[in-house]
Amino acid sequence: MHPQISLDTWIDAFIEINLAPDGSCGPDHPLWWANERTLFPLKTVGFETMWQFVIGVLARKPPRPVLGVLAAGPLEDMIAHFGDYFIERIEDSARRDPEFRDLLHGVWKNRTPDALWERVKAARGREPLCADGLDYQPE
Repeated sequence: MHPQISLDTWIDAFIEINLAPDGSCGPDHPLWWANERTLFPLKTVGFETMWQFVIGVLARKPPRPVLGVLAAGPLEDMIAHFGDYFIERIEDSARRDPEFRDLLHGVWKNRTPDALWERVKAARGREPLCADGLDYQPE
């Protein structure tokens, strides 16, 4: 792995590899390490660093496909495995930042305990009908 790589370099590489054409971003890609570093089972970085990574990628305002990978990968794994530790930050970030709240819509329950999942669902609010987030499903 690349333990000496800065957070900014990691964020840039993650965005770049996840913009690569389908099929070209596998283990042979020179930036594969950026995706591999986010894989929870490998536990290559601490969960505080992973939180900084998620917030850092979101701050760069990457295209939606990258946000989809971010939500369904690192953020979903953090919530499933360390959600109790992060839930107050998740709720606070969702209240303050509509882009973070929208990112939560890309997270699935996975192994998240039921009570914690209810808090995540409350934090993200109603599910948008359209990718632009302008229309919402009726309650």
